[in-house]
Amino acid sequence: MKGLAWLGIPTGDCPAAVRFSGETLGLEVACDAGNTGELAAGTGDRIQLSGPGHRHLESCRSDGASIVPLLEVDDLDQASAGLPGEPESNGTWTWLTFRAPGGNIHGLGAHMA
Repeated sequence: MKGLAWLGIPTGDCPAAVRFSGETLGLEVACDAGNTGELAAGTGDRIQLSGPGHRHLESCRSDGASIVPLLEVDDLDQASAGLPGEPESNGTWTWLTFRAPGGNIHGLGAHMA
């Protein structure tokens, strides 16, 4: 494990949460798209806020999760061996989201080369 790279947090009012995080907490607002926003920490780590109608919020609510951490690894194939599901990608990251013992949702991700 290299560390925590991304954290997904569901919120009932995404625009207000993004505004609070930027104006009050001083986080950089990297993306503000209405029902989702991404905040950047000085370390490069990302926090994604997901509001009503966004797939991450709906997934968290249906699964009973409140926060979804993504742990950065060097080799996603090796780190995710034996875990169910198919990796997703956005052109910068490849990740696998899975349910850990205890029911919480987690993810493993790696920067694409």
